[in-house]
Amino acid sequence: MNEEKVSSTESIGMFNTYSVEIRSKIDGLVKQVLFLSAGIQAITIGAFLSGTPPKFPPQAAELLQFGWMSLSGTIVLCLLFMLGQVFAMVSVGFKFKSKLEQTTQGTEIMVAPLALRISNWAIGLLAFISCAAGTIALSKAAMALIGVPAGA
Repeated sequence: MNEEKVSSTESIGMFNTYSVEIRSKIDGLVKQVLFLSAGIQAITIGAFLSGTPPKFPPQAAELLQFGWMSLSGTIVLCLLFMLGQVFAMVSVGFKFKSKLEQTTQGTEIMVAPLALRISNWAIGLLAFISCAAGTIALSKAAMALIGVPAGA
């Protein structure tokens, strides 16, 4: 196997490009989950505020409530995730400033504290799962409203 040698400057540039692309994809996904959650919730709540709300079977009403609470939770989790990202960037900024003040030579990969990275991952995954659960619950509630069997 022929491996090309890449200079450290090139490696750093490639890593920076990779980091920017990953951060961009994460930001896009979080914004999509936030948009979907808020949009679905606004549309379904709006349907109940206009005119006479439909009579739901008890199970469907519970699914509807669960779906709305899941979507509300998703919105809060997405906002917490975004705040965590800001804290992570500030943390890395402080590390970078400290390195510049020390005028030490060499390359160093600066990352946010492990606890913050783990909490951001956990919050992000919970937001995604909460959005999916809320969407499924609202779909099942709508199916119950129109009389489609639960297993369909």
